[in-house]
Amino acid sequence: MDTQILETSTRSNAATALQGTIAGLRVTNTTGQPGSTPQIVLRGGTNFNGTGSPLILIDGIPGSFYALNSDDIESIEVLKDAAATAIYGARSANGVILVTTKTGKTGKSSINYRYKYSTNNERNDQKYIGAEDHINYNRQSIAWYREVAGNAGAFGAFLNGNHSAATGNNATNDPFTTQLLTPANQYLLGQPGWQSIPDILNPSQEILFFDNKDVGGRIYQTSVTKDHYLSFDGGNEKGTYYLGLGLLDNDGLILGSGFKRYSGKFSGSYQVTNSLKVNSNILYSHSNLSLSPLGGDDTVFRRFQGQASTSRTFDSNADGTWTNQYAVGQNQGFGNPLYYQDKFVRKNLEQRLAASVGINWDIIDDLTLSVTGSHFTINNHNESFNRAYRVGSNTGPLRTGREAAVSLARTLRNQLTGTLNYSRKFGNHNVNALIGAEYFKDNLFQTSAGTRNAPTDLIETLNAGAEANGIPSSFETEYVITSAFGRLLYDFDDRYLFGFTFRNDGSSRLGNNKFDFFPGVSFGWNLHNEKFLQESSLSNTISRLKPRLSYGVNGNQDVLSNYGVYGAYAEQGVYNGQTAYANSSLATLDLLWEKSTTLNTGLDISFFDNRLTMIADVYSRDIKDKLANLTLPYYTGFSAILTNNGTIRNKGFELQVNGDIIRNDNLTWNVGATFTTNRNYVLKLPENDNDLNRQGGTLIWNPKTQQEEWVGGFQEGKRSGHDLVVAFEQESIYASQAEADADNGITDEYMPGASRNQRWAGDVKWVDQNGDGIINGLDRKVIGRTTPDFVGGITTNLKYKNFNLFIKTDFATGHLVWNHIKNKGYGQTQGNLAQPIEVLDSWTPTNTDTDWPRFVFVNGAKNVWRGNESEGSLQNYGNNKFWEKGDYLALREVTLSYNIPTSYFNDAIKGLNVYATGSNLHYFKSMSGDTPEVGGVQYGQFPLPITFTIGLNVTF
Repeated sequence: MDTQILETSTRSNAATALQGTIAGLRVTNTTGQPGSTPQIVLRGGTNFNGTGSPLILIDGIPGSFYALNSDDIESIEVLKDAAATAIYGARSANGVILVTTKTGKTGKSSINYRYKYSTNNERNDQKYIGAEDHINYNRQSIAWYREVAGNAGAFGAFLNGNHSAATGNNATNDPFTTQLLTPANQYLLGQPGWQSIPDILNPSQEILFFDNKDVGGRIYQTSVTKDHYLSFDGGNEKGTYYLGLGLLDNDGLILGSGFKRYSGKFSGSYQVTNSLKVNSNILYSHSNLSLSPLGGDDTVFRRFQGQASTSRTFDSNADGTWTNQYAVGQNQGFGNPLYYQDKFVRKNLEQRLAASVGINWDIIDDLTLSVTGSHFTINNHNESFNRAYRVGSNTGPLRTGREAAVSLARTLRNQLTGTLNYSRKFGNHNVNALIGAEYFKDNLFQTSAGTRNAPTDLIETLNAGAEANGIPSSFETEYVITSAFGRLLYDFDDRYLFGFTFRNDGSSRLGNNKFDFFPGVSFGWNLHNEKFLQESSLSNTISRLKPRLSYGVNGNQDVLSNYGVYGAYAEQGVYNGQTAYANSSLATLDLLWEKSTTLNTGLDISFFDNRLTMIADVYSRDIKDKLANLTLPYYTGFSAILTNNGTIRNKGFELQVNGDIIRNDNLTWNVGATFTTNRNYVLKLPENDNDLNRQGGTLIWNPKTQQEEWVGGFQEGKRSGHDLVVAFEQESIYASQAEADADNGITDEYMPGASRNQRWAGDVKWVDQNGDGIINGLDRKVIGRTTPDFVGGITTNLKYKNFNLFIKTDFATGHLVWNHIKNKGYGQTQGNLAQPIEVLDSWTPTNTDTDWPRFVFVNGAKNVWRGNESEGSLQNYGNNKFWEKGDYLALREVTLSYNIPTSYFNDAIKGLNVYATGSNLHYFKSMSGDTPEVGGVQYGQFPLPITFTIGLNVTF
């Protein structure tokens, strides 16, 4: 990966730079929370659900991108080919990402300072209706629900109580402002923003309300990022050094969110003798991750932001003017975010240290012994405290639970690696041979405790609590991997290339089959170095031509727990003063290693003196003896057992293109692109009583074959069904009651009992796939998948003298998204949610020519989804109308930079670069929400902010 992209954009997580830059690697930003690590999946993953994270090695030490300072990174290399990853053995089935940090260089010392200042801005692609429409549609929706359910008094509180469209709120401090207009409160009409409308259900009475147009913005705070980095480096023939110090302060967009990191990096080497060299490397980070005290993304964006614009932000004075007292709102999970922003104290401190020391000993010419020992530790310290807060209003009861909690977690990883490397050239023969051994140990310790009923908000620690809140606990676990490995590289005259690697791993996570062997072999042919090609006319066009073939085996033990193969007993609660334990999982001592075998064919080709380069790969990867849970019958007392549950296959094509369209002394223009497509299949499953040994899935009617068939789940010989979307097909909307009555002979098994055989104007006319006059689960159809068909990216870099313009995009196409922020508002199952603007196009007696169903309270007519709100149900029982195409092209980054000539500074400054960057600027998309990258059910993702950065890079 070109690390230029790391230099000009503020990144609280360096992994975001990989998005769209490496063919076969999909990097998905699942949240805009500062510091968060995106989901990283290479070549479709090795799990049944299409996931699986690559092994990330930072200077050879297993780690992650979390809290890693991008300014410390020298290079990032992604290993996809199994022959290349086989030497990493037990943990490399999902690929390997090698991160190399900066080291000193021999030569004159230098000092470098970098500064970036960024502003983060709201995206807000989700649009809601205003207060007047909210009142009318919600009150009407309750009347329609009563009709459908045959319940004339249902949800009376939402018409007459203190709810968003109800008339029972007061004029001063209730959660919402809606109330009947009376002589006693009509003075409020003299205040800005207050209005009244006739009650849609009873036009003889008027409803008074305040139109709070800024209600959605209450969750936001001013968000800026300041990023400082200072480094010192240098060296001579005896040794080198590098010291980097960083400070990142990133305020999140959402109240209380943010990420602050202090980082330090040191590396040094020293030539002790002509044959002995020592080196060391230290990476340290001290970070504070601040999550919003309002709750998770689904709460912040689906509930707090999605509140009706009839809600109150401030209490009112008797004359109708606003006080400076924040209104409380309904409750902790659905109230006024400005009131609750300081009620929940959350502290999350993490310290990370990676340290290594090694020696290189040239025993004889061409033979080198290397020994490296490393230590990696993570210390997490989390504290929380709930201050006292009012319930319902500022005159409501004071909740004084004042729960305090603290948790500590410590991860220790120690690794010792020794290698013996022999490298020699014999005429046209080049040989490099390496053998080595490695010991790795991972230890995790966790503890937590809590108290409650402290007498004051001023003491946030456990000691102030009057009693314990739950039972204090601690936990410790560890595992060990021991390995032997080797590699042989051979080439003849830089034409014929051969490589062989192997690794023999043993893991304590397995029982009777701890050890296994993971080989890899590769072949390459530098055709462009052949005499017959060099002497042909093709050499004027083709400057590089290299076909490749490789086969390799990788292992995976990440899905295993440390002791699970031996069976487990788990705490079941306290009975009669004693803690009870029971067998919670079955022993599986005979589990085998999960193995990933990959056959890869590739072609590297360059044209016109390497001005146009293409790298293409076609691969097939079989994940054999897949470690996964197999569902057990309920009578066994266990829900599942971990088994070697079959074989799955990933097949794909990857293309990476890079071209210098213009290349001269003053002007260069480079364009690069990546393109990836991947499919996951199920080859083999354990024998069972189902056709194709099916596991999971759902039964529908296939009109083409006129038969019932199972779709989704996992079936031998078919594509993996984990991402399949199965939905009811909306044929039309009943425009009139006469149209609806014509279908009263149809039985809809999902409707309330009163309407099983009663259709209603404005509701969905469903396609009866099998024509049996009954709408049930068989009447669904497959409408698509939640994972993209194609992903990739396009970059362009234009340089003119000292100016540089860099543009980076990424795209995905073919996936479906269920925007539950919108759909839940349309279904109004929360009772006081704001409605998406699509409701304005919904069926009403005056808007009958539409394909949007009428808005019925709590999804009472089952127009939006027909099951429950779990992910699995929504993915299988929704209305196809509410699924949206997730296709997008993201304008991910635009940077304009200028290298100021150093001659202005009489060489006191070696280099000075200034730049401006825009990040996550725009999505070209059709879906209604903020985050098209995440396929499937989106409950309320924290969207990526639009970020503008100015920065400088100066070297002395």
